[in-house]
Order: sequence, then structure tokens, then C-alpha cells
Amino acid sequence: DGTFRPNDRITREQAITILALAMDITGLDIDLTESEISALLGTFKDDDNVSAYAETGIANCLKAGIVSGKDDKLLAPKEYITRAEVAVMAQRLLQKSDLI
Repeated sequence: DGTFRPNDRITREQAITILALAMDITGLDIDLTESEISALLGTFKDDDNVSAYAETGIANCLKAGIVSGKDDKLLAPKEYITRAEVAVMAQRLLQKSDLI
């Protein structure tokens, strides 16, 4: 709804979408076709739970190696993410971007 809620929890797909946007800033460019996006997401059992707005960002982060599934079979896009998980993803983004 466009409101800023700093004390709300964030889902995995929301956090990954933010990291995908940060990829542009860091210069880590991934350009996937729609079929590549579908193929990447389709390797997970719960790919149908990914919101439409998050599909490209999640696929880009998967391809770049910034994120992986919750396990080998699930993305868990609607689950809340921990600070530790976000920290690891941010570190990977910076490493893959050759910034650290």
C-alpha cells in the first residue's frame, strides 16, 4: 500500500526483491528471459507461491548465487526472513559484485 512500516517483519520474497534492486547499484547485472526465469523458479516445489512482482528479482538473485532456497526444494517466499539470513545475502551480493 506504499506505506513505510519500519517495525514490520519482512518476507523472504520482499527481502530478495530489495537485494535484486541493489544488484543494479552494485553493477551486478543479470539479464534473464521469461523462460529462464520460469525454469529457475520451477526447480522449487513452491514456485507458485512467489508473487508476480518478485519473480524476476528472485530469479536474478538465484542466478547470481546471492540466494538459494530454504532447502533444495523450497523457496519459502512468504515466510519471514531473519536478520542473519539477510546479512548473509547482503554479504554475498557485495562479494559477487567485487565490493568486498
